[in-house]
Amino acid sequence: MPTPDVIRVTNLKKSYENDGVLTPVLHGISFQVPRGQFMAIMGPSGSGKSTLMHILGFLDRATSGTYLFEGKDVSTFDEEQLAEFRGERIGFIFQAFNLLPRTSVLENVMLPLLYSNISKTEREQLAHQAIASVGLTHRAENLSNQLSGGERQRVAIARALVRNPAVIFADEPTGNLDSVSGGQVMEILQNLNEKQGHSIVLVTHETYTSEHAERILRIKDGLLQSDEVVKNRRSATENILLK
Repeated sequence: MPTPDVIRVTNLKKSYENDGVLTPVLHGISFQVPRGQFMAIMGPSGSGKSTLMHILGFLDRATSGTYLFEGKDVSTFDEEQLAEFRGERIGFIFQAFNLLPRTSVLENVMLPLLYSNISKTEREQLAHQAIASVGLTHRAENLSNQLSGGERQRVAIARALVRNPAVIFADEPTGNLDSVSGGQVMEILQNLNEKQGHSIVLVTHETYTSEHAERILRIKDGLLQSDEVVKNRRSATENILLK
């Protein structure tokens, strides 16, 4: 039976050492993310929110504390297990898109499946399904550098979706987009959460973007400052009109 919490962290701490100098970044953060929730993490530059996301996404390790992912203690994972979970259970969406240039939309979306034990035919089918879910079927054969910024981010979302991950992490996904394109991207993420049940963790400094989430964690100086439910969750259309 699957655990009700996809993520549970307890007293999570992170410090970096440079030339013998220890710099603490996270000072003991605790929270849980129920399966199927859309949660935003907010905080000023240097607050520790990016460090926290890197730990949650298996890109870094905590110095101390407990991190359970789908009920499994991440601290017991070796590098191979971390890489496996990162590839199969996590989807990433970045501000800079991180697409391969002069490579088709279909090929970009298929990338996470490249080293899986899935036939090429099935890889293409899964990629086409993910592309359709972000409304880009008509662009499947276009090269990524032929797309607008909003379309590139939608390709990045499709790539994150293609392995049906347990959690999608979105790091400032609208940071390089105009308000209309950004609203379209947030509408897609919201639909993925509300209609398909995907768990989403969004890192953002934009209040209007965070209000698409059900819940907002605010981080300041490496500490959890507040944990609040979004009472009046915005729709993407409202945000476009307000911008």
